Amino acid sequence: MSFEDELRRSLKHHVDAPVPEILATRLLIRAAALVHTHMDTVLSRENINMRGYLALAVIAMHKGKAIRPSDLSVSLDATRTQVTRLLDALAQQDLVTRAPSQEDRRALNLTLTAAGQRKLARCMPKVHTVYRQVWANIRDFTPVTRGLGALHAKLVTEHAMADGHAAQEDAA
Repeated sequence: MSFEDELRRSLKHHVDAPVPEILATRLLIRAAALVHTHMDTVLSRENINMRGYLALAVIAMHKGKAIRPSDLSVSLDATRTQVTRLLDALAQQDLVTRAPSQEDRRALNLTLTAAGQRKLARCMPKVHTVYRQVWANIRDFTPVTRGLGALHAKLVTEHAMADGHAAQEDAA
């Protein structure tokens, strides 16, 4: 029995359960986890994981401009502590350099070293191959990206509102 069939069967006992929404959410979570695991496996041959690769890609896009660790944490879906540990590891491997920003003392100038640029150049085609393999069965990306974009925007808004309410409660 497939995962979806088992989920539908178990939800029959819960008459008020929003079955399509639960199924879509569980499939999204499972698919994301599987993609992440597959990427980590492919990138392990280069002694890096998906989050490390994404950090290198984000830093390369900024071309030496100051990046706050909190900005990097949003791009990587990681806590600031996780980003600090990741940057420590990347610096230890001589893939990135960190220097305080002259413009903003809260920011860092993150730069790829020559080794970091080579690592990114070696990994990028492998990552692109995985993306193509993962999405090979999808012919029309418009509804997929539109739906995921709308879901993402809604969740970002709800998260920001929840943070705002929490901050108001803390202030009271």
